[in-house]
Amino acid sequence: MRPVYNLYQMKPDRLPKGARSAWLRTLPDQPPPVADDWMYVGKERHPSKWTMAEMDAKGTCYLEVPSWLSRRSETPTEESAKAPATEG
Repeated sequence: MRPVYNLYQMKPDRLPKGARSAWLRTLPDQPPPVADDWMYVGKERHPSKWTMAEMDAKGTCYLEVPSWLSRRSETPTEESAKAPATEG
């Protein structure tokens, strides 16, 4: 049986520079160290093996999603439409 963790999201005004979002998982009886920085999202009942490994090692699991992950690259059809056609 997998453990259950509490899941928190960092409040937008408290995010580190360059982060789009930050997530924290804790044991149910251990709130975040600075509770004002976090919003409680709910319980994570099906954590990944990586989450469980980090929880076993550190007691918490922190994930920061960089802002560059939020950028969408252009689709290949848009890029090919912009490229000049070459015939040889």
